Amino acid sequence: MSIERRESAAGVRWRVRLHASGRVVADKTFTTKRAAETWERQQKEALGGGNFVSPQQARTPVSDVAAMFLTARIGQVAPHTLRTDADNIAALPPKFAARPIGSVTEGDVLALLTDLLDARAHSTVSRTRTTLSALWSWAVRERWTPSNPVRGVRMPSGAVQAQSRAPLTASTLGLILDAQRERSPHGALITEWLSLTGLRWSELRALRVSDLQDIPFPAVQVLRAQSDGYPEKAPKSARGRRLVPLVARAHSVAREWAAGKRPTDYLASSATGLQLRGAYFRRSVAWTTTSPHHTIHDLRHFAASTWL
Repeated sequence: MSIERRESAAGVRWRVRLHASGRVVADKTFTTKRAAETWERQQKEALGGGNFVSPQQARTPVSDVAAMFLTARIGQVAPHTLRTDADNIAALPPKFAARPIGSVTEGDVLALLTDLLDARAHSTVSRTRTTLSALWSWAVRERWTPSNPVRGVRMPSGAVQAQSRAPLTASTLGLILDAQRERSPHGALITEWLSLTGLRWSELRALRVSDLQDIPFPAVQVLRAQSDGYPEKAPKSARGRRLVPLVARAHSVAREWAAGKRPTDYLASSATGLQLRGAYFRRSVAWTTTSPHHTIHDLRHFAASTWL
């Protein structure tokens, strides 16, 4: 490490060069010697404590570090998580994405989240915060920045939030099923079955005929899940596999679906016999028209509430 006095037409400047392993890892110029000595001392302490981050690396734009972060995540997280991270990063304001990674403060993160809440749901912005925290944690570990400014920022409540959806009630579900039966009796049956079993959409898509049991009681074994566009994986539940008892109506529908199929065939399938796809299902039952204030996942909540 050395401090070099340099003179030019602009006046005297003090240049500090930080050496490590025989090469210059940091280079910065100051207008006063005191400032140069202070910076030199700080960098020396960071280098000795293993917390040194090259100023050059800290000036790398957030977007560039994020691209490396996403590449590093391949194979480390589920494909669905990787896609969510990529979508959240792609949706960042260009001005924020162009910021040097080491210049972003807790105040910047709070301002970003607050601005995003003006146009997006609280849950969506919360997922963005999760992605940003993972990004900065990785950046700290890889020595792109000395600290994670996201960790200390709590999700703001937002000045204006969309009103919460009303709970799905039995009467509302009845109206939804009546409307859907007019468009697609097959699709309406899938909606009804989800409301009776509480399965996630991804779990229903992956069910096989062999997962259906009659003895010692009617039930389905949830052994796997498969979101649209992704490979099969273990269920989301903490315990993984589980056995879901079926009420008489759900068991009757499941037996109807299984009739004439092989054990390895999908238990629930489209009207043409193919694996269920969310987009086709919603289109067949005109979901946005027949159930404008509810999501497919609300059927899981309805089942749990009914059981309670």
